[in-house]
Amino acid sequence: MKTVSLAAVVLMSIVAGTAMAEGSKIEKSTLINASKNTLTNTQAIGRNSAASTGSISVVGSKVEKSTLINASKNTLTNTQAIGRDSLATTGSIDIR
Repeated sequence: MKTVSLAAVVLMSIVAGTAMAEGSKIEKSTLINASKNTLTNTQAIGRNSAASTGSISVVGSKVEKSTLINASKNTLTNTQAIGRDSLATTGSIDIR
C-alpha cells in the first residue's frame, strides 16, 4: 500500500510541475530543474499558503554533497504570495 501511495504522490508532483521532498536525506545527488514556464500564474493567497509551478521544493530535508542546477526558462509568468508567511515560486529551487 505504501508503494501505491508514493507512486500517486510522484505522479501528482509530475502533473503539477513541481517536485517535492520532505523530511528526507538527499546525499550525493543531482537536482535539476529544467522546467519551461510560459504564460503561468502562480498565487499563494492567505496565511501560511504555498504555491509552486515548475519548481523543486525541499522542505525539512538534509542536503549534502549534492549538485543543484536551475536551468528553468520563465516567460510571461506572474508569481504572487499574498498573506502572512505565504510563499509562491515559479521555476526555482527552494530549500528550507
